[in-house]
Amino acid sequence: GVVSLPHGWGHGRAGTRQGVAARHAGVSLNELTDERLVDKATGATNFAVPVEVVPIEAV
Repeated sequence: GVVSLPHGWGHGRAGTRQGVAARHAGVSLNELTDERLVDKATGATNFAVPVEVVPIEAV
């Protein structure tokens, strides 16, 4: 299967100097990925991140 995470750009970080973006920062996939993982042919970032999904007990 596939796990999908909406991407934000990390504008919630201190020092980004982007007021509007900081107020609507969203999530940042960059926090979960390794910046050194790139496609060798193109140099594009590679976001194929292995995940494990496990059920939780109902609350």
